[in-house]
Amino acid sequence: MGIEYKRIEETLVLMHRIHGKVDDLPEMFAKLEQVAGNAATGVPFVVQHWPLTDDRGRTMDVCIPISEPVESGEFEVVTLEGGVAATAIHIGPYEMITDTYRDLIPAVYRHGHPIQENGREAFPNLDIENPESTVVEIQSMIIGWECKLEQNLERVLGKEKKDYVVSGFSELALDTQQPKRASIIKEAMHRLDEVATENEKFEALSQCGHQFPAELIEEMRVLYRETKSIDTVIQAMKDGHHFFPKLRREGNIIYDRKGPARKEDFDKAKTKEEKMKATCFCPILEDVWEEMPGTFCYCAAGWPRKLLEGILETPVNVEVVKALTKGDDYCEFAIHLPEGVK
Repeated sequence: MGIEYKRIEETLVLMHRIHGKVDDLPEMFAKLEQVAGNAATGVPFVVQHWPLTDDRGRTMDVCIPISEPVESGEFEVVTLEGGVAATAIHIGPYEMITDTYRDLIPAVYRHGHPIQENGREAFPNLDIENPESTVVEIQSMIIGWECKLEQNLERVLGKEKKDYVVSGFSELALDTQQPKRASIIKEAMHRLDEVATENEKFEALSQCGHQFPAELIEEMRVLYRETKSIDTVIQAMKDGHHFFPKLRREGNIIYDRKGPARKEDFDKAKTKEEKMKATCFCPILEDVWEEMPGTFCYCAAGWPRKLLEGILETPVNVEVVKALTKGDDYCEFAIHLPEGVK
């Protein structure tokens, strides 16, 4: 299957958030189109909040692009951020769309691109009664790791040092194969080690990769405001949504040991390489764990950073204790709690 990278522009939309299934969408699309009227400018689509999936369905932002704001008491008018999407066309019953994703995602990973937690699906034609006629454009939004790194390096180190660190990035394109992408990033990490302190590397890199889903943080933030007990929050996360890590606390440090990305593959693995491949979440790193400087894994520290800072509403420092890039068998992060946190 071929994939196409597209730049999705910032878009003004009429939107309504639902928790349900694809069968709910035709009625919702019709309501949005009726309210939008002549302001509607494109194909309806949904933003899929993949982490918020359960037996009742999934949380979805149902959207229709509009040319100008419209009056509506029921729906929101919002501007969606743009970005680059890896796209593929699915034709046929929506129930089979997982097969198209199974082709798309590995193709994107072969280019070394991390994918955002929330993706989009545009519906040129959604036909529930004649599902073979359904046409969906999958829009998997990529993180844009190199661009984020450049922005954060300039913010933290200034333009001159940033230009030095990323001097090889001019060779990268969206369809650059993962081995070359990893090699160029590896050299950038070596240069970063020359010019930055540990705190500077953490501050820049932890803002570049996957960020813990904001939708899941709010409940724990409210719990912490009510109880002022991080231990209560840690237990609630253990009992809660599967996206929450199983944290342990030792004094003023919280440890987050990452489980394998693909547990079934990990359990079947016979060699160290097979175990590493099943453990690591990052498509940039595949097959180069032992070559990439340990500095790179400050990127993964952004996951617990986003979570704990969102809950505590104050900055935290995250230390990379163990990482595949450091020769360890797993990855573990130490979150240093600020003074006064109980």
